[in-house]
Amino acid sequence: MRSITFTITRPDGFYPAVHELLVSESAPVRKSILHLNTLDDGTMVMLAHVHGNPDRTRRLIEQNPDVIDYSVSEEGDGTGLMYVHSHFPEPIRGILRPLDEHEVFFESIEYISEEEIRVTMIGETNEVLQRALAAIPEEINISVERIGVYSPGTSDLTGLLTDRQQEILDIAMELGYYENPRRATHGEIAERVGIDASTVSEHMRKIEARAFAFLA
Repeated sequence: MRSITFTITRPDGFYPAVHELLVSESAPVRKSILHLNTLDDGTMVMLAHVHGNPDRTRRLIEQNPDVIDYSVSEEGDGTGLMYVHSHFPEPIRGILRPLDEHEVFFESIEYISEEEIRVTMIGETNEVLQRALAAIPEEINISVERIGVYSPGTSDLTGLLTDRQQEILDIAMELGYYENPRRATHGEIAERVGIDASTVSEHMRKIEARAFAFLA
């Protein structure tokens, strides 16, 4: 199996009413779309990880006229799951066209900045992936980041972490916290992040718990 990762410049009309939900640091953030399916009636269902105030999440979703039904569940640590059943905004229909026309599937869809979405698409060969990519309408701006052998699950774990947890994990990896022998302490990570060591310890506990649950 092969995979291709590409970024999409956010098209006009891509869920404009909840754009703040997706990109604002102060708002709940859709870290990644976990599952997305099209239904026979031409609508779509989506499951995504979010973090932030769940009531604000609900208010922003309700502003979107395309939404038919939704639910937001809380996991008790500032994160939750968001389920949405909605009509297709036209830009999303164009982005999903390869799924209807080619033997491919999306492993992940992530918001990485205010204007960019990162997609990882899986297929049997490079040729299949390239044909699927060509099915996306020309007016949707695409930039390919990588194409290569598919490594299952490598892009999903980050969708389970808050921005702060991801920052701490990146610094821990950089400093050699997980090397043997260990080359960094919680105190050294805390100094880089600008918080105290006990807070780093609590973040690391949550990161590792989510990582073990993800790999189980």
